Amino acid sequence: MGALSVIDLSIIGAFLVFSFAVGVLVKDKANEGGMDGFFTAGRDMKWWALGTSIVATTFASDTPLAITGWIAKYGIAGNWFWWGGVLGTMAMTVFFARKWRTSGVVTDVELSEMRYGGKPAAVLRTVKAAISSTLVNCIILGWVLAGMAKISEPFMDWESWLGTGFYTFIGNFYPEKLMFNTLDNTITLMILIVVTVIYSTVGGLRAVIITDLVQFVLAMGMSIFLAFAAVNYAGGMSETWSKLETLYPADHSAQSRSGDVYLTHEQVSTFIPSFDDIGAIGALGFPLSAFVLTLGMAWWANGNVDGSGYLAQRLYTAKDGGEAEKGALWYGVANFMLRSWPWAITGVAALVIFPRNSVDDAARAFTMCQNDSSQCTEQMTVCIENRYQCEIEEFGMLYKSEGPLEVFGANPLLPEAREGKTFKDVPVFKEDRERGYPALIKKVLPVGLIGLAIAALMAAFMSTVSTHINWGASYIANDFYYRFVNPKASEKQLTFVSRLSTVGIAVVAIFIGKFITNIGDAWEFYGAMMAGLGFPHLLRWLWWRANAWTELSGMIVGVGLAILNFFLKEEGAVSILPTSMAPHAINWICWVSLISGSVAIVVTMLTAKVPDEILLKFVQKVRPMGFWKGLNVGYSAERSLAESFLYFATGSISIYAGMFGLGYLLRLEYLVGSILMVIFVGLLWYTIVGMGKIDQKRA
Repeated sequence: MGALSVIDLSIIGAFLVFSFAVGVLVKDKANEGGMDGFFTAGRDMKWWALGTSIVATTFASDTPLAITGWIAKYGIAGNWFWWGGVLGTMAMTVFFARKWRTSGVVTDVELSEMRYGGKPAAVLRTVKAAISSTLVNCIILGWVLAGMAKISEPFMDWESWLGTGFYTFIGNFYPEKLMFNTLDNTITLMILIVVTVIYSTVGGLRAVIITDLVQFVLAMGMSIFLAFAAVNYAGGMSETWSKLETLYPADHSAQSRSGDVYLTHEQVSTFIPSFDDIGAIGALGFPLSAFVLTLGMAWWANGNVDGSGYLAQRLYTAKDGGEAEKGALWYGVANFMLRSWPWAITGVAALVIFPRNSVDDAARAFTMCQNDSSQCTEQMTVCIENRYQCEIEEFGMLYKSEGPLEVFGANPLLPEAREGKTFKDVPVFKEDRERGYPALIKKVLPVGLIGLAIAALMAAFMSTVSTHINWGASYIANDFYYRFVNPKASEKQLTFVSRLSTVGIAVVAIFIGKFITNIGDAWEFYGAMMAGLGFPHLLRWLWWRANAWTELSGMIVGVGLAILNFFLKEEGAVSILPTSMAPHAINWICWVSLISGSVAIVVTMLTAKVPDEILLKFVQKVRPMGFWKGLNVGYSAERSLAESFLYFATGSISIYAGMFGLGYLLRLEYLVGSILMVIFVGLLWYTIVGMGKIDQKRA
């Protein structure tokens, strides 16, 4: 497959130097204001900067890989796993973005003590900080690392660049427990992490946001160009859809050798799941039940529905509440409307350029070669010994695992090869559609642009890593060290602890990330973990009766059920519908949310109420909407609930209209696409003007 050229490496090197330089240049600014300045960037960010920074953070290197895999597994409609987030994003924008800015907190868990007070709130703050900074944060970073490893693996041939002697020395010296699959992957990831940690540690959140802006432009531009190049390689947009129909006919005749049925071209290309029997029971594609639960429940059951976590961290960097709100809206438009289609179209092109039958045949041939050398061709031997010299393109779509030869093999073994062996748990090669994204980079891009594409994905990787290590460190410094260990710490001490925590979070993430093999599965596990907090997080902003135990019980039950279901997944996880009818992860994620939410309500009614004096301070500072038993008398909320729901609806519809408008245009259905784009522009303008009335009144 070949390693990178000198030109490609030069482009990547120039980008890494730029990222390093940003941290050094804003170092003095990061030191202003101590810990608060380090983690909130001085609270003077404009909407376009903070909104773009959020998009860049969620635009991780793993995302296009996971979506490429989902296109093969669920079709384009499989993106509803995250498209449902449009509703959650608009809820955050309209109901909560201003509240985060006016709260004045440094971390979202600091809000716990402001809202509830007392020892239970202190316990909640500590537990949430511990779980968020370690378990949740490092799982996210883990799948991001796994994604970058899949991207770099076909390209980064460090042995040829460093020389065998030095390469071997590094392998002998480097700790085995921090080895990320291969030494090549490990060296690549460590260089990226070191550069990221340096500019994040030295420059704080300000450096993170500045680099995010450049990284987003680079990553978004290259994802669009790769989609264009892949479609052009397949013969154009019309030819791509035509070839998809030929390769994956409507009669379900496209199957693997073991009888696994592939999606039809209709199931791949549809935006909305089929309402026929197959779609309803979820035998193939994205199940109808998962689609209904996505729109009806999953978006508000997510613990990030109010912006908790790294989203809130960006919102309270805003200059004021209006900038926070506009930044959140820009994030919604850019995240869902602009990002969706380059990845989706690239995933479709991968199915055409690397047909599933061809990849399956290659996997079985390499499995036989691995277990019987007489069945290896010269080209196959080269691929197994040195993937960088491999000329068999399908090899880039495979990963090595273990399994029974009769399932994953292709031909009967010779008698002498079978002698004394059972072949029940032998090395086998399997198809990994997530690897289709880097495989396309190698196949359809020329020298120079390959380096730019890898740099773009490295930019996406570094953007996400920098955000999460900064976010995780904020919990350790603000909610653990400053709150419980050293409340009298100087600003210099707090900044030092913040930087030390940043490094520690990165090390833990490397260790966790080496155990993640499937990015989509990790996404689903994270969604289940956060499902227990969605309902409690809504209640704390809207209902006076919610207390610290509301969140604690929901979080503990949710995380516990997520872990239980993760281990039961292979045998049949518990879900709202029987898994035989609804195998998609959305079903068991919603089950986790339903149970944990019910427990949270019961626990709330059985535990003590929050004292009125604490509620009054919260209400006067944040000015929330909702039900506060008269404590909010004397002021009017910045926007009424009715107005907020109106802009929630118009904003959500506008983003969906724009997203599907682009989709229909790419499917060459120009009339429908054009109508939807007009609806998008009109409703988005109405939403922006309406939401901005608050700031116009103040002016």
